[in-house]
Amino acid sequence: MTSRKPIITVLFFLSITVLFCEEQAGRILSIELEQTLLPQEIDDINEDLFKGYKAPEAKYSVAVYWVNFESLYPDGETAIITSQIFIPIYNDKDLRSMYVFGAGSTGLRDSCRPSREHIMGIRWGLYRSHVLAHAGQGSIGVLPDYMGFGDPDRLQYYMVAQCEARVMLDAIRATKNLIKSEGFATISDTAHFVSGFSQGGHAAFAAADLQREYAPEIALSGIIGYGPTTDIFSLFREYSDVAPMILFTYENLYGSKDFAPSLVLLDKYATTLEKDLMRMCIGGIQSYYPKVPEGLFKEEFIEALQNNTVELHYPRIYQYIQKNSTGLKYHEIPTVIYQGGNDIVVYPETQREFVSKLTANEVPVDFVFFKDARHDTRQISFTQSRDWINQHTN
Repeated sequence: MTSRKPIITVLFFLSITVLFCEEQAGRILSIELEQTLLPQEIDDINEDLFKGYKAPEAKYSVAVYWVNFESLYPDGETAIITSQIFIPIYNDKDLRSMYVFGAGSTGLRDSCRPSREHIMGIRWGLYRSHVLAHAGQGSIGVLPDYMGFGDPDRLQYYMVAQCEARVMLDAIRATKNLIKSEGFATISDTAHFVSGFSQGGHAAFAAADLQREYAPEIALSGIIGYGPTTDIFSLFREYSDVAPMILFTYENLYGSKDFAPSLVLLDKYATTLEKDLMRMCIGGIQSYYPKVPEGLFKEEFIEALQNNTVELHYPRIYQYIQKNSTGLKYHEIPTVIYQGGNDIVVYPETQREFVSKLTANEVPVDFVFFKDARHDTRQISFTQSRDWINQHTN
């Protein structure tokens, strides 16, 4: 389960974070070369992902690595992160784009980790295929599991901004370390792009928020969001069935005294919350919980959500949810958001409001709207995304 350990004092925590960042963040513990895929093999793998869309033709063979690297849990203990890293086989030496991708929601327990998807033949989002498609076009692809996955004593730190940010930024550090240790002479340097779909968009924007504080040596060349779920209050209103995972995670992280799911969930869901979440991954979770606030939350909390009075009536819950909403603490990094007009997870008007806030924060942002698309805009935007990455790499 997610850590239930007491919160460390701020000064000690900051000092241990600085020490860790200097010595361990992104340090590689193990490297395994899985295979090298030829362009035609990549195209065959990606056929299912791009069904109904024009599929890209891979231009490069790609070496597929499994890497375990170190990051940092909120309680100061070392976190071991598993990542798949896809390195194209280049013919010349040049600056290369690095595409770090955060997967959409898959669940809390270890059997729900994104790296398991292709191994078990599950279709959560074909995330490995997506990153592999970008690697086939020439970007170094990076697909890390979220913090907590792979640790028998913990669960995923779901929608915890600090943890997601550290994973994304330390994945960049680890990939640079891999390039150095494996002696890739055709990579002169890397331009770093953090990206993600749905929850992964939340993670990408979290990385941008924390970059100057946690990884000042890493410059971000761009942020790419595919239907990003950055505002948690909006997510509670618009796609409520993922709220139990958030409430359970925050209760374990911040303590039930400050953050009790029973305050807002109906009793039928609050009393069996842990048991229910431990028996399901995302498909089961989305089938079990209501997708709208009615039938999931107590009436008083629904009223507070709709009237934007959560801060007044639930101040501690408001504090921690607001703390973990992402994307409004960074400046100047080029950003693109691909949004579907039929998105039922993040409404178009919610995304437009987020874009307005980014613009007010002096963020150069491109908002690309696909009128008939749904929540997943990765395939329909692929060519535009490649052009955008190449433009901001050069």
